[in-house]
Amino acid sequence: MSYERRAKLILQDAIKSAIYIDEKARPFYQVESANPEIEEVLSEKLYNNFKKNGISLDVFKYSKGDEIDVAKLKFITENRDFVILDWKLDGKHGEEESLKILSEIVNTNHIHFSTIYTSEESLDDVLLNILSYFSGKNKDYYEGIRELLELERFAPELTALLDQINVKRSNNELVRSLRKEIYTKDRSVPNKLKEITGSEDITCAMIKTSIALSSKVKSDVDLQCPTYVDYDKKIIVINNTIITILNKSDNDAEALLENFKNHIIDDIDSFNHLLGIELYNHLFRSSAITNDLAISFPKDALIHHRKKLKADDTEYFFKSFMDEVLMEKISMSIRNRESLLLDDILLDEFEDRLDPEYSDLISLHKMNVFYNSYYFNKEDQILNFGDVLLVEPNENHKESPKYLICLTALCDCLRPQDKIKSNFYFAEGSNIKNTDALDLGDTAFVSFLSNNITIKWTEITLDDLKKSYAPLYIKPLQYKVFEGENKFDENNRIKVHYLDKTGEIKTEKLTYIGTIRPNYAQRIANHAFSYPIRVGVDFVTK
Repeated sequence: MSYERRAKLILQDAIKSAIYIDEKARPFYQVESANPEIEEVLSEKLYNNFKKNGISLDVFKYSKGDEIDVAKLKFITENRDFVILDWKLDGKHGEEESLKILSEIVNTNHIHFSTIYTSEESLDDVLLNILSYFSGKNKDYYEGIRELLELERFAPELTALLDQINVKRSNNELVRSLRKEIYTKDRSVPNKLKEITGSEDITCAMIKTSIALSSKVKSDVDLQCPTYVDYDKKIIVINNTIITILNKSDNDAEALLENFKNHIIDDIDSFNHLLGIELYNHLFRSSAITNDLAISFPKDALIHHRKKLKADDTEYFFKSFMDEVLMEKISMSIRNRESLLLDDILLDEFEDRLDPEYSDLISLHKMNVFYNSYYFNKEDQILNFGDVLLVEPNENHKESPKYLICLTALCDCLRPQDKIKSNFYFAEGSNIKNTDALDLGDTAFVSFLSNNITIKWTEITLDDLKKSYAPLYIKPLQYKVFEGENKFDENNRIKVHYLDKTGEIKTEKLTYIGTIRPNYAQRIANHAFSYPIRVGVDFVTK
């Protein structure tokens, strides 16, 4: 079976509920107009085509203000797999209204697919507005830096190069070439852009400059940047939602669904997205937890267990314990599943096409981030095992970044005042070059996090000969986290305290940057807690 056929089967299984949004659409409870608009006819044709494909389609007629109506937005996003959104929801205008609805779509984690369905001749304009709106910064930020950028009076050919970097950002090789061309024209420009935009990453600074100097729509609030952009195919991925831009004249109602699927399969490397969707489909279809005969015990037995824990004053542990059991049930249920995409025949075909000299370091780092870590919104959440934190610079470390990883056992994190007297264990780390980390692989104590952060948790700096024989230590550190301070604030920050050599209480301010997967974090913890039982010996050296 070909990859295309496998992918279509997965998409067919994944898309069961869709919605079409247009200010001229005709909901099915309305009587057809005497002279129906094109969109009214389109509504009916879309409904019939989707019905043939086993998909339930709702038609939503947009009215001014729906983009900020909580109840309407809930109706649009709840239980949807695919959203078809008109571009201009107010006649010849309404781009911002469409973008506000799109922001709700991409922030709804279960919606993996959306299409901007437009009559516009220029799809470029649609894509540029999306890139401007979803850019990590808000309208006020761009107005502020625009004034500073305009004072620089950059040459038109320079701004054209910046615009190319913006739309071609996912083509790493081309971006490197364009950056080199900018350096050649004026070596001072990159540092100026970093200073004005406040971005440490030079490519990010160039993208923000391009957006600031454009007239496209900006958001009132900071919104997540795309993780993938294909300017030529008009495909964007934001928060794992794949967004395609399709012209109504080229994709009629009968062809839209099929063209959309082909777009996803043929025009982007959607394998990883489909891999996750296939697993989601499996869990949904197999009822991995509720089909287990072992869960046939009555509710009273569960309540009795919690009551026993309450008697021991450990009821705080119950929810975490149940979550862990349910997750293990899911994990065990997929051990023997048959995967269309992880089939050896298909993977061998891909391997035959792989460049023998493949060495895309950026992609390899991203893959290790996927293997190694996860990012949560930690606002009002407790400090927990595996959390990685960036230490705010102070008089003790002003230059290179310093990191801490929480190695305190999960059960102690849940109730630290009673269990560990608020004394948390951490290990300290620092940055390591991505190339070095990839060379070391799983032979070292290294963590890969998003935003191109790679951390080593050991401090050994010996040459290669000594490194082969020297012991590697991770020293556990203890910090006090006072009662009420073990929860992160709205900025994902937390404070810890320690006694310095003079006995004075010092405070470190920490910012959450990710959480290491439990088995990876446990490996670091196991090594760290062996540090106190090391034994010193002495040999004479030449």
